[in-house]
Amino acid sequence: MAVNTLTTLVILSILIEFTIEIIKNSFPTIKDYKTQILSIILGIAVSITTTTGLLSALDIETTVPLIDYFLTGLIISRGSNVVHDLIKKLKTNTAT
Repeated sequence: MAVNTLTTLVILSILIEFTIEIIKNSFPTIKDYKTQILSIILGIAVSITTTTGLLSALDIETTVPLIDYFLTGLIISRGSNVVHDLIKKLKTNTAT
């Protein structure tokens, strides 16, 4: 996997995380599950509009690219910690 793709995933996840924090601070009534739903929607929207797909970065072809963007959007919606954990696991798998 290219370092460029990993960097993109980290930057997008941080962007999502910061955006959600700004929204939560601006609208205190948005909390709990509403924040998670908003984060997922934003993550998927960003992944689709930037055509960033983790599966394609791993050279895994899908017949429907939207699935790739959807899964990538879910991953980046969880924030930077999840992306760092994913990178660590991918590096461990490629090292063996």
